[in-house]
Amino acid sequence: MKRYTRLRQPTIKQLKKGNVRGQFIPFQPILVRVFHWGFALSLTVILLTGLELHHPANFLALNFGKVLMAHIVFSWFGLGFVAIRIADAIVRRDDSLIPKIDDLKTFPKLIAYYIFLRSSPPPSRKYNSGQVFIYFSWILLFLVASLLGLTSYWQGKHLIGVWRLVGGFQVLRWIKFTISIYFLATIPLHLYLLLTEDLSHLQAMITGYERKPPPN
Repeated sequence: MKRYTRLRQPTIKQLKKGNVRGQFIPFQPILVRVFHWGFALSLTVILLTGLELHHPANFLALNFGKVLMAHIVFSWFGLGFVAIRIADAIVRRDDSLIPKIDDLKTFPKLIAYYIFLRSSPPPSRKYNSGQVFIYFSWILLFLVASLLGLTSYWQGKHLIGVWRLVGGFQVLRWIKFTISIYFLATIPLHLYLLLTEDLSHLQAMITGYERKPPPN
């Protein structure tokens, strides 16, 4: 068990001089970083305002119109940042967020690593298989939720085909709510793994460079 406890060092230990030595290499392009932080802010506001619109908290006494406006505005911001990420991926031919067969094969081994049944994670691309599945699902579900949001906002005046496909307004609301819960469940997991696995990933999302450990 002792060897496994070394896999997840506390954050403070990774900041020690001995753990930040190594070569810094380009890892995250500027547009990826713009998307990440812009989408993170937008999604935070969308989730908070969306839950408030779904079931208002009386003790907050917030103005419904202002909450709705913030929800709509940041939804469009979120779509804009997703468009930036997709356009950048097309231009750079970046398929790092698209799941592949190899990701399915390595996923069980990654789970085994996370539950301390393996001493090291399996080989991966830029992102490991778990990250690929989550990041891809976030973009896909955000686009689905945005489409459903427009459908509910227009209340059948437009996108009536989507309205009928999902089975009406109440079903549409529950689908959006379920997507929100998925985001609320996976975002903390993402933050936990980010802060306990390797701080260089966070550094790369801020500076664009990731620390490559020196050779043994």
